[in-house]
Amino acid sequence: MKAQTLRSALDGHGWLGIFISVPLFIIFWAGSLTLFYPELKKWAELPQFPVDTTQAVLPVDQVLRQTLAQYPVDHSQTLFLVLPDENLPWYQFYLPQLPAADGVKADMLELLVHPVSGDVVTTAEQFHFADFLYKLHIDLQLPAGDYLVGIITLLFMVIIFTGVVVQFKKLFSHFFLYRTDKTSRYQLTDLHNVIGVISLPYSFIFALTGLMFNLGLISQLVTLTLVYDGDRQRLLADAGFARVVAQPSGQVQQMPDLDQLIADWEQQQNAHAHSVRLNHYGDQNALIRLIGQHNDNFAQRIDMTYRVRDGQFPPDINPAQRNAFADGTRFLYALHFGHFAGVDLRIIYFLLGLGVCAIIVAGNMLWLNKYSKKRDISPRVCRLLHATTLGGCIGIVLATGVGFLLERTLAPAWLNRTPVIEIAFAGTLLFSMLAAWFSHRAKHFVRQGMLACALLLLLTVAGDVLMFGPQLLQLAQTGSAEVLAVSCSFALLAMLLLWLASRFRLTASQQPEYQYQQ
Repeated sequence: MKAQTLRSALDGHGWLGIFISVPLFIIFWAGSLTLFYPELKKWAELPQFPVDTTQAVLPVDQVLRQTLAQYPVDHSQTLFLVLPDENLPWYQFYLPQLPAADGVKADMLELLVHPVSGDVVTTAEQFHFADFLYKLHIDLQLPAGDYLVGIITLLFMVIIFTGVVVQFKKLFSHFFLYRTDKTSRYQLTDLHNVIGVISLPYSFIFALTGLMFNLGLISQLVTLTLVYDGDRQRLLADAGFARVVAQPSGQVQQMPDLDQLIADWEQQQNAHAHSVRLNHYGDQNALIRLIGQHNDNFAQRIDMTYRVRDGQFPPDINPAQRNAFADGTRFLYALHFGHFAGVDLRIIYFLLGLGVCAIIVAGNMLWLNKYSKKRDISPRVCRLLHATTLGGCIGIVLATGVGFLLERTLAPAWLNRTPVIEIAFAGTLLFSMLAAWFSHRAKHFVRQGMLACALLLLLTVAGDVLMFGPQLLQLAQTGSAEVLAVSCSFALLAMLLLWLASRFRLTASQQPEYQYQQ
């Protein structure tokens, strides 16, 4: 391969990498944690509101009627109920409230209901940090962020291909090359290359599936704007996602036994129901929508609507032909998040995701080391890039540690706990970028970040032990060992960070790694 081609690929690889390094790091970091979304939700909530999963769960009908009797619910709107399962053992209610006396529409009421006693234990939005991380992975918590993520995944594909071009001749001969006896620049280069080659299939598959998700959104936006004049419902109807609607009749109708309805539906469809949507509940025109997962197909969702007045699932609102686009999208989603296998595969995905994060940090340090010595780039620009890229990557890790610590220690009855956690997350990120501005030693900054994150994780584990030690052991004995496993994982991750920090010791020379002065 021509030297000029290699140089062009290397320059493109480096500049694109530094340009998207922070959002790409956020996507992979948050995505790696989101692989364990059910476990993180249980870790946050179960010690506060224990559930013995070995006990019998109350019938759906009984819990629904008992809950609706306690709150002013607008039955003309859609009531959404998530059923307990092995991942999230509570009943979760999302109920539209009646408008206030002045006609102002009230917010949706979100409730966690104990599956054994039927008592409302808390509002569900009080433990949203796992949801916050999931949304961070999907759209960076930004307006129109899903389109931005689509562009980033496209650029990431370009980075992967340029990286393969640069390393192609040495892809196998230098597969495990790591020169411990060389300078830190060589060590970072070897780290970047070795982990990059090992994680190449993983990175490619994740970039490809993420690209297909988000390019679909981008093409949908173009089609919606140019073809459908912004009419989203018409677009969804033509794509096979027509919304089933019905107007209330005003006549009271006896509702069917939900437990029997769900049991019959699960047997007929060979599926497991996970949620129920009730439209005009108690009215003659009521609709009951059952949503579940096929037992023999990890990516096939079963979604059918029962019309109460007909006493059946009528074919006019339940098409015989499945929506191929929806099935394909769910298949990609299941591949992306490893839903086709157990926790062992998710652990492998998690480690590979952390490997990609390490590649990004090592690439940042190599780029800064290279271009800080060139006079064709302003020292102030290099310093700004150092603060935003390296500070942003380390700051996300620290912010996550702060989020987990606050999720565990803040009182669940405090209504402002969710905004406080999100503000603390953003504040930690900004503080890290500001600290990086005043730091000229990348190795020192990364090492300090590792130590700070390890401390935050150890404090979180200490909070677990001091606040919920007996409960953790009891939960492990009653079918919820995941909660204790998450705490142990935090401790192991803290030990790993401490070990990496010890390997990242400062060189004997205390000279700054980057000289920004002209």
